[in-house]
Amino acid sequence: MEILYVILITLPIALVAFSAAFWGGVYRCLCLSEKLKMAASFAIFQTGFFYLGMWSGNSFANSLGWLAIPFAEAIIMLTGIKLIYGAFKTRPEQKSYNLASNSELIAVSFAAGLNAFMIGLGIGLLRPINVNLLYFIPVLVVLLAYIGDYLGKQNGRIIYTTFAGLVAGLSLLALGTVFALVLQEII
Repeated sequence: MEILYVILITLPIALVAFSAAFWGGVYRCLCLSEKLKMAASFAIFQTGFFYLGMWSGNSFANSLGWLAIPFAEAIIMLTGIKLIYGAFKTRPEQKSYNLASNSELIAVSFAAGLNAFMIGLGIGLLRPINVNLLYFIPVLVVLLAYIGDYLGKQNGRIIYTTFAGLVAGLSLLALGTVFALVLQEII
């Protein structure tokens, strides 16, 4: 069951980085050093914000008591719905990023990291901090960021980011459902 949690948590975080890297690849071809900088930035922001969210959620869980469960469920489910909505609302003219520019790369990484923060906050309200997630997230983020940049550079079809956003949102909805079912058995 733990591997299911790891997959359902890391996949949406990495797919957000995939989408941002895809739009960066559509905008401009990146050289190897720029790709390394992009992947490192996404990995640092996604992992850091996720950990910060988990730590915050875990800190607030005891003070909220039983209310932590509905808050966590709402945070996870609404973040999934937001990712699905964003996937279908995307227009290409709104989403091209110059990831070679340091300021734009940091801004895009920060914005992508906010989704990871919300996911971490919801997870932290429900469970103790799992340090193993902090190993899987950066690896999958770097891998999917490279794939996203490559696909954006090759043909730039918007269907890739729509599918990525849909899968990210559905995996969060599945995670929220799994948590609800497991908590229902316990309570």
